Amino acid sequence: MNIELYLTPLPFADANLAEKTVVVIDVLRFSTSACAALMAGAKGVIPTAESGEAAELRAKLGRNITVLAGERDGVRIDNFDLGNSPAEFTKETVGGKFVVMTTTNGTSMFKKTAKAWQVLAGGLVNASKIVEKITENGKDLVIACSGRQGNFSIEDTLCGGLIIERIFSNGAGGHNLNDAASMAWQLYQNNSGSLYETIEKGEHARFLISIGFKDDIGTATEVDSMPIRPVLIDGRLIIDEN
Repeated sequence: MNIELYLTPLPFADANLAEKTVVVIDVLRFSTSACAALMAGAKGVIPTAESGEAAELRAKLGRNITVLAGERDGVRIDNFDLGNSPAEFTKETVGGKFVVMTTTNGTSMFKKTAKAWQVLAGGLVNASKIVEKITENGKDLVIACSGRQGNFSIEDTLCGGLIIERIFSNGAGGHNLNDAASMAWQLYQNNSGSLYETIEKGEHARFLISIGFKDDIGTATEVDSMPIRPVLIDGRLIIDEN
């Protein structure tokens, strides 16, 4: 298996994704919130790049079956129902509905995955479920870190390293890593016992703490606390039951 990891969105946009599994990672916070929404009974999470696109899609689908969620610079968008804190996605707010969502970093990544064999949303909260699918299908893997505002983020890279570590632990044959994947793996190995502490010191976490979302850091760093596998089907993230 070839494993490629992209530390930021820009090089990922030019990646060859044909016949590959793609895992989009946005630990803080889209991947975590998408898992929370699906676990709370949402019918699906629809990632959109822009707020206007999200509003238009909601109008097409119908307000009675949709929830509009999103943030810019960490704060809920005006006139949206929800922001991007996993705590907001409960049975009462999203149960039985589609969540149309746009975020600063994570949601636009899915627009770049059309040629992939399969696209999954991964985070620390569902890492083992993601690894199950990767080792089961044996396809070459691309790990796409959403980063923060186009730049490197330590939390997404650590998550990529954790996924690689668990692929190795499963003993599923030989693997070829690009340099970014090797770096992510080493970063995880060096910080595996202090994920929360390491991520809390990162730029993105410090920013979220400064605007009142410290609890989200703890939620997003609870490894395997949301054991589901969101897969992108027809533009919607749904729970993969296979």
